[in-house]
Formats: sequence, structure tokens, C-alpha cells
Amino acid sequence: MYLENSSFDAVITDKNGLTIEVDCRVTEPAASGLPAEISIEIPLSNEKKEVLENPCSLRGSDGGLEIEIKELWYRSIPAGITRRKHARGTFNINYAGQLWIRRTHWRSERGILRFLLSPVRFFKEHSKAEMVDYSSTPDMMVELFTLQTSELGEIRFIKFWSVHRVDTKGVAAEIRASFAAEIRYDEASPIEQLASKMREVLTPLSILTRQAITLHGWIWEKRDGIQTMWFDPLDPNLAPDMAEQPVMEVCFPQEFGAHAQAVVEKYLQASPNIKETITLLAVALAPHVKRSVAGNFSALFGVMEEVVALEKLTQEEKAKLRETDDHLIEALLEKKYQIEATEHPSASVVAARLEGYAKSVKNSGPSFNVQFDKFKVAYPSLTVYMSDLWPLQGSDKRPGLKQIRDSLAHGMRHKYSNQAIAVAYWHFARLAERLVFLVLGTDVPRGIHPNSSLLRREPWYERAEWQAVQSSAKRSN
Repeated sequence: MYLENSSFDAVITDKNGLTIEVDCRVTEPAASGLPAEISIEIPLSNEKKEVLENPCSLRGSDGGLEIEIKELWYRSIPAGITRRKHARGTFNINYAGQLWIRRTHWRSERGILRFLLSPVRFFKEHSKAEMVDYSSTPDMMVELFTLQTSELGEIRFIKFWSVHRVDTKGVAAEIRASFAAEIRYDEASPIEQLASKMREVLTPLSILTRQAITLHGWIWEKRDGIQTMWFDPLDPNLAPDMAEQPVMEVCFPQEFGAHAQAVVEKYLQASPNIKETITLLAVALAPHVKRSVAGNFSALFGVMEEVVALEKLTQEEKAKLRETDDHLIEALLEKKYQIEATEHPSASVVAARLEGYAKSVKNSGPSFNVQFDKFKVAYPSLTVYMSDLWPLQGSDKRPGLKQIRDSLAHGMRHKYSNQAIAVAYWHFARLAERLVFLVLGTDVPRGIHPNSSLLRREPWYERAEWQAVQSSAKRSN
């Protein structure tokens, strides 16, 4: 069923309906995470052609195959004319949004929709996946675990593979394994809608596996043929790791299935605000864009502010916080007038800053500390889950996570060593993981409980280790 190096005639159509005939060659991604290969050549002639305008689409066929590429953007296209009879020019592809392949000569009675997933370390090392004897498994598939959901029904997470003939250093064939989530599909809902639901399922699973699981595409097996679709087919579909090394599992392998079922079920039932916050946590823990550790730290703290803001202050609590605002504003403005009355060369600049501060007091909301205190009241067990980690609040000599964040936010990155920020971020990530389960109202996995054997394998978790780093966190000036 795998499409490899298939060459066929096709037609490219641009945004205005202009068409051009081309020769296309396509190879599907051979396994999870690998890119497709697409090459397009344009026959040249002695007639000048009109220029195509992006975006374009491509359609072609090869026997029982129909191939379509949507959202096709090109960087360059052969221009000019030639007298050669068989001359061809390369259509330089910049981006391909979706690759569709429809097979009418392959049919299935199963009615299965298989969502193709990025390769995840846990899936690769899962006992059922790791110990597979390929020669004794004729169906070339093994089930890893299952989930029950109200909207997608049963989801079977599987590893499947194919044998490819190669000729490299005496190796005659190789196994190429992929990972997928499989559901029954009765065509009652559009596939795009189900794909959106599947992405929701993958969000809490990403936190549980400490890697960003993404959707690579799907395979729809049906009676009148098999349809395959790949997102961004020219790009590798990898799964970024969460947190800096060293990092191990969130839960014990034998407990993964139960935790996966609980966290997915709670997430799907959560309010839109909680869903958005958990999604932001997942992205901050496993960023898809390469950033420095300091950048990751600041991003995670920004999401932390969203988390604590889930617990809203009452009107009475807000009023209590604002009781002294008028007095503070009055004092700031009085100081502003006094400075303006002097003849100091910087008087106008300082006065303007004081006036700006007075306006910020009037328009400011509750501070992070106030909101966090409210949050801890709603989640009393949080105190226990913070007891073994780098503290949120600290002192000038032993800074907490918030002190580090404030320095980073004010451009004072130089105040802390790289080691201090890395270790603090590692602890911050463990706190964020625990918060996911607390906010969703499900059991925190034993693997990230205080003093768990999984955490104790991490050198940065040892109290003596991180406290020594905390005490020497500041760089010497």
C-alpha cells in the first residue's frame, strides 16, 4: 500500500485557474516522522507561458491511484523558451500543505480511520512495541494501549510496520515502523472534525509522555478504496521533548494506561478556559520553536500566570486590594509635583515616570502573589506538591522562581548563571506537570509524587544539589 517513487502526469492549477501540465514523482513518508518526497518537472517549449500565481494545487493519476497536493507554493518556476524537444525545468517547491492519495484498487471492509502520529519515545520503548518479534507477527501491527472516549469511541494506539527492500551494505530489507491512533469510522462526521477531536486527545497525552505528539495525517480504509492524507508532507514530523535533560518518565509504565484514560477523559470534559490553559502548558513544556532555557523559563512562567488566574477573585476581594490605591496614587502625584518644582536636569523625565506609575496603579489588576494565594486555597494539596521543589518565592540570597523570572523580564539575564536557570527550569517544569493533574481533578501520577523513585533518579532533584545551586545562583559582579 506504500507509494514509493511513483511517476505520473499531473496538472497544476494556480489561484486564478491558470493550468500547466507537469511530470510529478511522489514517495510517501516511509515511517512516522519522515517527510515525503515530491519532485515536479515542467516540459519546456518554444512558447512562452503565463506565470502561475501562488497558491496552487496539483492533480494527477497513476492507474488506480489519484494524487492531489493542496496549498502548493513554489519558490521559482522555469522561465523563457527553448528549442529543445524534450527539455524540462524544475518546479521549485517552497511548501506543500496536504498530500492526498486515493487508491481505488485497494479496498477494505473494516471502516477504519487511522490517525498517523509523530514518533514518541514512550511508544518506541513501550514493552509491547519494544519486544515485538516481527517474523512471528503476520498482521504487522501491535496494540500499545486503548482509550475509551464519548466522542471518538474506542481509540486503539498501535505500532505498525512494513518491510522495505533496500540495498545498503549487504542489508536486503529493513523494517520501518510507524505509530497511529485508530478508530471506527461510519462517515457520520467529517474527518476534519474528528482530526480536531484527536488533537484534543493528544494534548494531555503529550504531557503524560513528555513529548509533543502531533498529527501527521490519516489513512481511511473503506469499501470503495483507501484514502491517505499527509499534513505538511515535505517537513519531518518530530515530537519535541519536554524540559531540559535530565528527564525521565512522568509515571510508571504499568500505570500509563490508567492515567492516560483519566487525564484524557477529564480534559475532554473540561471547560474551554481549562482546556486552553492545559494546552498552553503543553506547548510551554514542549515548545515547537527552539528557544534558550531562559526563554523557555519565561514562557512557562507566562503560562503559570494563566493557570493561577483560573481562580477568580470575588468583587469583595478585589475591592479590599484596591483600598490603598487612592492613597498611593495621591502620594506618587505629590512626589511628581515636588520633583517638577526643582531645577534638576532630569526632573521632567523622573516626573513623567512617576505619573506613568500612578496610572499603572489605577489600571492594574491583582498581583501574581495575590492570585497565587487564592489559587492555593482552591488546591490545598499544592503545598505538598511544592515542598520538594525549588520554591516559587525566595530571597535575595536564595532566589525563588519568581525572582528569577522578574530578573529575566527586566532584561537582567546576566544576574544568574546558566546552571541556575537550567536547574530552576527543570523544577518549574515538574511543578507545571503536577498542576495539570491538579487542575483537571485527576490523580497525580506516582512517578512525579514528592520523593518518588523516578524523581530520585534525577541528580537535579536531590535537595542538597539544587539548594547548593540556588545559594550560588547569582553571578559574581
